[in-house]
Amino acid sequence: MNFFSNSLVYFIKKPLIPIYVASITLVYCIIAIFNPLKVLTKSYASLITEDFGSTIVLLSKEIYSYTNIPYIVLGILGIAIVLALLSSLLFSGYMNIIHLTVKRIKTDFSDYLQGIKKGYFRCALVFFQLYISILLFVGFLPLALTPFFILRDSVLESGNDMTILYILLGVIIFICITIVLMIYMSFMFKFPSVFHFSKYPIEKSNAAVNAMYWRTFGKVTLLLLFLAGIVFVMFKIENRVLEFLIGFILYTIYFSFFVVFPFYTFDKLIEPYRISN
Repeated sequence: MNFFSNSLVYFIKKPLIPIYVASITLVYCIIAIFNPLKVLTKSYASLITEDFGSTIVLLSKEIYSYTNIPYIVLGILGIAIVLALLSSLLFSGYMNIIHLTVKRIKTDFSDYLQGIKKGYFRCALVFFQLYISILLFVGFLPLALTPFFILRDSVLESGNDMTILYILLGVIIFICITIVLMIYMSFMFKFPSVFHFSKYPIEKSNAAVNAMYWRTFGKVTLLLLFLAGIVFVMFKIENRVLEFLIGFILYTIYFSFFVVFPFYTFDKLIEPYRISN
């Protein structure tokens, strides 16, 4: 409860925090209205019974050949570099504002510029590592799913009971969720650490996480479950105008707390590792 009450105080004292989130959420919600993935993932059963799996198998055969793998990896590296540089330019100053607000230090626009000056390249490095992890996971996920869809085709052709397929799909989804949690856990404190420590921020971030790993893991799991609940609600809304309005409100509220959470939590964990800047 302290996190939520303190976060509300931060929002009142520094409206830039939720306003910045709201501006990005607005762009996302406009794009999300026309998101074709909503149609593809509308039905859980479509992954079992329709042509989605056949498309994945076909693409895997065509794209993930030995000759194409180096180009895929180079493409991932290039995209990660561009995204990292742009993300750091967009968020390094903003994260410094959050960092100082959590420490109850008054801020102004000069602190935003100071955050870019102080943390741009280090944040870009963290963003690069984050995007590499995400893009490798997403990029090679179709290849990892190919055996499942080949098995699905075999079961459908033989007319056997499909219960095992649903169980296997549930296991795959659980593994994917676990990987997402691990990626988030690996990076959530690296950004606050960049602004807390002048030397070895990544190492100290890892030390802080390891000190209270499972307690933090539980909080992160709950946080991401809330997000999953919001996404589920949004997928159930058919009216595009209603989807836009509700999505804008829910995502703005959620991500305003979401961006503060790592900085607030990290500030409580770093006392043994705090050094003078």
